Amino acid sequence: MSTTVIDLGARTHTSQPTSDNDERVSQHHLGPMRLDLHGLGQVIEGYDDELREPVLWLGGYLREDCGRSMEVLASRAAKLGIDIDKTNWSKILRGRWNTDAEGNPLPSPILSKSKLLRAISALRQDARLRAQAGKIPFIETSVARAEFDYIETRMAVDRVNRFGVIVGETGSGKSAAFREFAARHPFGLVAHVEAPENGSLTELIAHLALRYGVALTYGNSAKRIKVFTQVNDRSCIIVDNAQDMYNEKRGHNQPPFAFLRRLQDESKCTIILSMTPTGERLFVEQFIKGYFEQFEGRAGGRRNFLRLPDYPPEEDVLKIATAFGLRDAERHLEELMKISKERGRIRALFEVLQSAKVAAERKKAPLTIGHIKACIEED
Repeated sequence: MSTTVIDLGARTHTSQPTSDNDERVSQHHLGPMRLDLHGLGQVIEGYDDELREPVLWLGGYLREDCGRSMEVLASRAAKLGIDIDKTNWSKILRGRWNTDAEGNPLPSPILSKSKLLRAISALRQDARLRAQAGKIPFIETSVARAEFDYIETRMAVDRVNRFGVIVGETGSGKSAAFREFAARHPFGLVAHVEAPENGSLTELIAHLALRYGVALTYGNSAKRIKVFTQVNDRSCIIVDNAQDMYNEKRGHNQPPFAFLRRLQDESKCTIILSMTPTGERLFVEQFIKGYFEQFEGRAGGRRNFLRLPDYPPEEDVLKIATAFGLRDAERHLEELMKISKERGRIRALFEVLQSAKVAAERKKAPLTIGHIKACIEED
């Protein structure tokens, strides 16, 4: 793959450190760097609208992908032909792109807006490629689209009921759809977390706080405060396998659910609970007597739960097979549907298609139904 060199030109209004000590002094005058969502939000207030979301993403990228290391960020940028040193990256993420150390406006920014946007765009594309390496690309099926539409409807600012419940069997692709939904939205807007399997409120808050850039080293009370201060009426929180938060021994005292209810009350955020049909029955039979009714009501009643099909529909199976490059996929739809109804459901289909595609590529041949049958026979 060829590398496109991004010429960012001369950098004005910057002093180049002549030693490590000079650089430390320079960084000190820039003020502390905060990479949590609230801190980054304060940084971008001084930038125009076009820069705000990209710089917000950049802060999350530094924190999550670069381990908070400015050296790693500068190194990755340099490999893409981006000529911005770590001092200037640091200034950008401290709100000093267009101001001096005292916060006074500069005659012109340290580099042009268009060049900065191109640089962040290149890093973003590289991050996507890194994330997809060795993985199956996301395929937007009709079921995934239904999930996207349901969540977006709940996120509407004028929506009365901003709780939502999605019910689907294990293996129906819910988690993959949630991850994709979060990735398609501006950094920090959608937080997707897995429910703690032991029903621990502490773990739920820790995982949620992490999505908003709060380090695990923070104390529990600090994490809780950070979550309440950073979540707002534009935020969306998706809790996967929500049935795992229920602890039968606690009866109606269920701290994770009480926490989510209070968080939604105070912030007016959107909260989506994802669960299996078995999990839903658990709530109805055990938890609904007084408590789960509140969540049912906040979602507009059980008739407004989104219920995913037990098995992927034909159009989705065909779309997936076609995306893998299966020759004459429509002719073999019946066989593909049988695979999708095996234990594992859509995961079983992906597994067979991926294994068959690898086998076909080894032979430098197009993917055919023969490769799929061979993989099934091996299993």
